[in-house]
Amino acid sequence: MTQAGLKKPFMDGLTIGMGYLPVAVAFGITAKPLISLFDTTLMSIMVYGGASQFLVLQMLNTSSAAAIILAVFILNSRHFVMAFKVNYDLRHESFLKRLILSSYVTDESFAVTANTGEDERTFPKYFVTFITAYMFWVIFSALGYIAGDWMGDAWTVASGIALYALFIALLIPAVRVHYKYGLVAVSGMLFHWILDVIPAVPSGFSIVIAMLLAASAGVLIERMEAAR
Repeated sequence: MTQAGLKKPFMDGLTIGMGYLPVAVAFGITAKPLISLFDTTLMSIMVYGGASQFLVLQMLNTSSAAAIILAVFILNSRHFVMAFKVNYDLRHESFLKRLILSSYVTDESFAVTANTGEDERTFPKYFVTFITAYMFWVIFSALGYIAGDWMGDAWTVASGIALYALFIALLIPAVRVHYKYGLVAVSGMLFHWILDVIPAVPSGFSIVIAMLLAASAGVLIERMEAAR
């Protein structure tokens, strides 16, 4: 594989990474009052999921470890589908190579590589795109945490709004495609609000249950539309 042949995959990864930059910095800043620099960086290395990492921060002081793990698993379960597609596209590559790539699939990297031509579906090209974006996320998460040292407390606390901005940024494009995605999001909020005021439901598991109920509502809406 020549250097010129890897230029486009690198530029694709760079483009994704630049999109990650502000969110990664916001994550680092948001994490500073809650966990250490080592834990922040390790989470970005091991979890590598923007929305799920913000969710962990939100649940950290109110939920059990089991609830956090389950919530992250549910939120990131869509990665299974994307990894299956990557594995199919690279079925001519070894199992180990496909396993490595599956660990770095994100919504953005999947969208970039999903429609590549047959000649572009090689391990080196996918790996360069995926790992470039990954390095941006990890590095700028750590830099965001460090930036919190010289930012005022008010700025650090205010950065918590990044969680809501991230979810809105993910939701709006989907709602523009079909209103049902907005209905699922609203139903999830309503389910969580109802469960949160029920004393018998632990606060951490109320999020998990609300996610499952909202997903079920989405399936019901799909079936109702299909039956028309």
